[in-house]
Amino acid sequence: MAALTKNQNKWGFACGRVSALEGQLIPQETFYLLAGLDRVQDVFNRLQETSLREHMTHGALTWEDWSTVIDNYVHSQILSLRQCTPNPAICDLYSLSEDYLNLKRAVQNRGSFPFGKSQFSESRLLEVASGNGSLLPEIIRPALSPVLGGGSQEENSQFVLDVTLDGAFLRHYLFLAHQSEAPFIEEWATLRVLGRALVAMWRAFRAGQQLKVFPAHFLPLNSLDGLITEISTIPDPKAWGASIPGRPSDLWQAAFEAEEDEQVSTFETLLANHLTELAQRVKLQTAGPERVAGYLWGLWIAAYNLKLVISGKLNNLDENLLKKRIRNTYV
Repeated sequence: MAALTKNQNKWGFACGRVSALEGQLIPQETFYLLAGLDRVQDVFNRLQETSLREHMTHGALTWEDWSTVIDNYVHSQILSLRQCTPNPAICDLYSLSEDYLNLKRAVQNRGSFPFGKSQFSESRLLEVASGNGSLLPEIIRPALSPVLGGGSQEENSQFVLDVTLDGAFLRHYLFLAHQSEAPFIEEWATLRVLGRALVAMWRAFRAGQQLKVFPAHFLPLNSLDGLITEISTIPDPKAWGASIPGRPSDLWQAAFEAEEDEQVSTFETLLANHLTELAQRVKLQTAGPERVAGYLWGLWIAAYNLKLVISGKLNNLDENLLKKRIRNTYV
């Protein structure tokens, strides 16, 4: 009982920290305002008024500059919470994508690893780059062993490598969610993995790739195995909706109402908004991993919207298109 009380106190402290950080998240209307500004410099000036200002680099003008600023901001927030949570798996869920960007560079032996590191240290990445995967987590080691050391850069081989790494990421993500020991987080993570798997398969289909590759390199994905196997045999993505369970099926069908070149991104936006709606249900929790996970998802959404608006402005994208793609925020 004493241990349980101590653990609850730790989560209470972490949730208190989250409560303070939530006030720094950029609200929905600010992203719409940024998307409506005419000059890129005006966007940067507005960002000086946000919590991002502490991470802004003097003279940052390019997309690479701003992408790095945003990534550093998010990574610092995750690390600060990781230090005060009794279960680091919650925070590791949200730094895993950067880990896999580094891991892909290591598998292809591309030198430096510029992204934030959590699961894979510099020394571990260097071992992978040399062809040694023995230090990788058991959950992904068997799948990655055959592709270590680079290999052919032919298009098909690159596609298989991408699918292999995507599958490893999804399995690792579900593994961390299970380690959270929170049923809500595990169910939420399964929904996010489902969405990412569907989008990967849909994009591959549109690129003329064979879907049979996905079950071979994505599975096992726990409860999603049967679904991934089934839809890999259905030649019309629109028909996948009949097999997709629950709310995602409705979102899938709704995405096909958009223009053809907007359908995939529309589904991604609809699903992200649904995940945000679910995450908001734990905002009033005073002690528990769900509150921390919900905030970190909100932070991830804010980073996505920032990158969307900045990239859009730098590339002179239409204001209305940008606003359509802005995702619902946590605050």
